Amino acid sequence: MIAAMRKADSLSYVSHYGIEGKGGYKSDCVYRAWLKKPNYFRIESECDVPGKTPLPPEAGGRGGVLIGDGNLLWIYWPKGRYKHEWEEAKDFEKTRLTTYIKKGAPPGGHSIGHEVGYLGSGMSMPVIDPSTFHGYTDSLQAYLDGVMGLGSEKVGDEDCDKIEVSIMKHQRSWYLWLSRRDHLPRKMREIVRVSFDLIITEDWSSVIVNGEIPDKMFAWRPPKGWTRYEEPPLEIGLLKVGTKAPDFDLAAADGTRIRLSDYRGKVVWFYVWRAG
Repeated sequence: MIAAMRKADSLSYVSHYGIEGKGGYKSDCVYRAWLKKPNYFRIESECDVPGKTPLPPEAGGRGGVLIGDGNLLWIYWPKGRYKHEWEEAKDFEKTRLTTYIKKGAPPGGHSIGHEVGYLGSGMSMPVIDPSTFHGYTDSLQAYLDGVMGLGSEKVGDEDCDKIEVSIMKHQRSWYLWLSRRDHLPRKMREIVRVSFDLIITEDWSSVIVNGEIPDKMFAWRPPKGWTRYEEPPLEIGLLKVGTKAPDFDLAAADGTRIRLSDYRGKVVWFYVWRAG
């Protein structure tokens, strides 16, 4: 699959993307991808997919556009930017229609997957990072510890080989349905196992390898009067030095709860990390 993506000169597809989590949480969106060598890309996302559960307003906005022009990455929101959780409402209303993000995007060293959350469509990271096409190596690849064939299965009109990939001893699992025709996925399922299962699904359609994609798809500059968006600094939500911290509790990886007040009078080192 990775070899097939990197061998292609261009690749486009449509992904129906969904997430299911604890307490019945569910979101759905569609994103469309156009990828072209040497370092061009375009991702468009939208939510409220017909026939699917609509995204709640707090899950994000109405979708956005992510473009790589060969050197830079641009993100903008045609129907309005999402609201950051600690952004002042008055500032959001002033800038939501006229802001953009600009970043460097070195070929092979940049992850599109880590940027899609800015699109405001409820997306987490895609199962397979689109930047794999440009030579990027997924950060999880070093923790892959097993691959098993699960036979064959038809997805739509495609005959597919189904495989299971274990990461960190099944803390995370990928299930991939790879077309026998072009070795690219048509269906994917990712399970992240913590105190509950987080399930991500992707269904690929309209897959085109080495099709003609005009260069204008990868060209964008902010209109006159637009400003560069930067997330509000975390300090906005921080307590002043010397202020007594309010009590709170958090879920631990084993399913128990940890309460700050249980450590009153002690030095607490609060370290947020991501694994699996």
